[in-house]
Amino acid sequence: MAASTPDLTLFNELYEEIESNPPALEARKLLTRQCYEVGWIDAARDALQELRAFDPSALEDEAWAKTLLEPPAKKAIAKKPKKPIPKPPSSPAELEAQKLELIRGYEELRSRAKQMLREGHLLRDLTKSTANNGSEAGSRFEVHDQDLQALINGRVHSVLRVRQPAPARGIARKIKQCPEKAVDIAVSDLESVARWLRSHSSGNNDVVREALVKRAQAITTVLPDAMKNLASTALMHVEHEVLRRKYVCEETMYGDQVSDIPRGHFLVTEDGYPWDMEELVQAIQSNGGVMRNPLSKQMFTIDDVRAIVHHPLGHCLAALQIEQSKLSQGIRNKTIDELDNMAKVLLADMSEDQAKSRDILDAFMAYVATLPETEQVALDKLRVPAVDSHTGIPFDTSVGEAVRDAQGNKLCFHKAADLLSQAASHLRKSR
Repeated sequence: MAASTPDLTLFNELYEEIESNPPALEARKLLTRQCYEVGWIDAARDALQELRAFDPSALEDEAWAKTLLEPPAKKAIAKKPKKPIPKPPSSPAELEAQKLELIRGYEELRSRAKQMLREGHLLRDLTKSTANNGSEAGSRFEVHDQDLQALINGRVHSVLRVRQPAPARGIARKIKQCPEKAVDIAVSDLESVARWLRSHSSGNNDVVREALVKRAQAITTVLPDAMKNLASTALMHVEHEVLRRKYVCEETMYGDQVSDIPRGHFLVTEDGYPWDMEELVQAIQSNGGVMRNPLSKQMFTIDDVRAIVHHPLGHCLAALQIEQSKLSQGIRNKTIDELDNMAKVLLADMSEDQAKSRDILDAFMAYVATLPETEQVALDKLRVPAVDSHTGIPFDTSVGEAVRDAQGNKLCFHKAADLLSQAASHLRKSR
């Protein structure tokens, strides 16, 4: 029987149905048939045996099912000479020599993998430049890129083991048992799922990603609320490390390649920007703790803010958020009224000399000088989520800086009024 192309999405749905609604006899029957039709004989045999454990008469009328359980014909196997079992080291010197030999072999393996990857890329580029359909001709050289990259990175076990993934409930159980390694456990599981799918078909990244999303959702459903974000975090890392997802930019703010960001520093926000968390934390700190994308200048979403401050490298930003909240609480109502009144005067002043605007700015600065030092500092450092009403570009300055810039003719009075009116509104709402 000619093997057909496997439908990975269907297989994933069948496994989910079997796991979610046991014994799921119909799903098991369909799974057995699908495995047989795509030529996965061993998988079909295993599925049939599991099905017969629940229903001994299942598929007994199917001729193909009968062949699965027939014992294979015995073949005469020529006896191979047994390899001598190496003796364990009898002295510390021998043990050290074996360790060095293992290390040399390991380094040689990684070196050869690196050479093969480099030569494969050269062949791919050469084929693309000479073939009519370069993308198809070159793709066959990229089949083993993932395995070679894993060998180069020292993940030998991930290349050698290509077996059916464990049930999602089992993975969730491991995560709950070892919360300190939860992300690594989930990443390892999703990597094994991706590798298993690719070993059984030539599925592209979109198909594999769809299956991984469902796998992550299956794991999430059986995790407690406090751990439900772990599977999505693991999926983010697998997209970065295995699927090589394309992001809004290919370099970090400091010019490093996004693909080189280590797992412990990596984060992707909902707008598609990849971050090295060390760089992002420094950028947010330099901006007074305002949760704004330093590249697009747009405010981060609530989920992004939560992900940033919960990241091990972003814990320090939580204190800045508390500080900004305290700053807004440290400004009295009269000061808010003064801000609002100043904004109205600045916005309404259309005169050539703008004398009213200058007078109100001077008066406000004189008023600020009478305030307690703590309130002056709060007013000077406070940043609010305000945007230019005409351009939609977020303001990237504090209230105190805006007033000083307007007084020093560095900022248009009307723009200053726009920011200050939004600041007054924000302060009133935060009461």
